[in-house]
Formats: sequence, structure tokens, C-alpha cells
Amino acid sequence: MDYTHKDQITKLLRFESSLTEKGKTTSLGDYVTRMGTEQKEIYYLIGPNRAAIESGPYLEGFKARNLEVLFCYESVDEYVMNNVREFDGKKLTAADHADVKLADLPKPEGALSEDDTKTLTTWLKETLGERVAEVKASDRLVDSPALALNADKFMSPHLRRMMKAMNKDGSESPLRVNLEINPRSAVMKRLFETHTAAPEKAKLVAEQILDNALISAGLLDDANAMVARLYKLLESV
Repeated sequence: MDYTHKDQITKLLRFESSLTEKGKTTSLGDYVTRMGTEQKEIYYLIGPNRAAIESGPYLEGFKARNLEVLFCYESVDEYVMNNVREFDGKKLTAADHADVKLADLPKPEGALSEDDTKTLTTWLKETLGERVAEVKASDRLVDSPALALNADKFMSPHLRRMMKAMNKDGSESPLRVNLEINPRSAVMKRLFETHTAAPEKAKLVAEQILDNALISAGLLDDANAMVARLYKLLESV
């Protein structure tokens, strides 16, 4: 908040990143020196710890493209990043933001066709209804079946959790997310087969996929419905 010395203070910030060893930190200045010529933004992810960030789906697309991501563990980090906004002419961008665009990767073999993917995303949107604002194929997933991105540009998952913990206005607003799916995933390929062969079971699977994605995003507020659904799915095993 010291705007007079903001630039000097920003240079002192240190973070672990996807390219540093555990416990080793890097500065924003050093990050910029490692950026490729095509990279225009400094990416970061907020999470409770390194293990949680690295095991989540949001890092996959960046690792596949060799894009460095800063790891932010402190509750104040989101406030810091939103106030710093840019460094050395590079915008600071949350890697789990819905508007992030990544360069295309070579299309792998074994994925659902474009037509089948469109059929599945349309069905998922109809099935999940108001719980999702949009469903589309993801350009950032490599291994995970799906991920959820907050459709609210003005309230990140981390900020929403903080407001909820403090009982602030806005924390109880209806949650709608963008769901991105991985057409290469065995789960999605199986769901495509099941959505016509066993539609009732497929509906349960679709809802479970969404809840799994919400858990990874830290956006699932009540797990009771998910637990009941899991028992129904287990009955059919």
C-alpha cells in the first residue's frame, strides 16, 4: 500500500515456482529473464501449499508448454497480486483465470473427435443446467478429465473462500463455473459412450465430474449431495 515505494518493494517479493526446487524462491525480475519471447504475462497460482498446486489440474497446460508459474501460499498473496498488477510491463495473471489463453499443442491420438466432443459438451451443459455457465473442450488439460473455472471475473475462488470465512456479503451468491473437459481422458471417452447407453448413470457421473472439479478449485461448499451420489454410483459397480 506504499505507492511511493511500490516498484522498489515489488522487486523484493519472493515466491517458489514450477521451475524452482521446493524451498527455493525466485523474484519477479528473475522470472522475467526466463520468459520466452512469445510470453506476455507472468502467471501465478494461489493454493495452500506446493503439493496442492502441483497435484491440481490448473498447472498441467503450463507445464506442457514449459511456462513458469509462481506459487502463492499466503492468504495475502491475492491482494498483493491484484495490487501489483504488472511488473516490467508484464501483466500478472492467475493461471486458473477463465480468460487465460494458451498456445495450441499438437493434437494427440486417441481423443474424441471434434464432433463427438461438441456432442458431449452440449449434453453436459444441458445435463448440468444452471450449475455451469459454459462447457467446452480444454486447451490446458493434459491428464485430468476436467477442471472448473470461476465464471465470476471479479471474485476468485480464493477470495470467495476468504469472504465466506468472514461472512462477508457476496460470499453466498450462487456459484456458476465454466467447466472445461479433456477429450483425451479415458473418463470423458467412457462418458461419451455412456450418455446414450445409460443416460441416468451418465447423469450421475457428469454431476460427480463437476463436483470433483469444484473440489480441486476449492469451490465445493457442501459435500452432502456428492456423498449421496457416490453411494448411488457404487451401487452400480
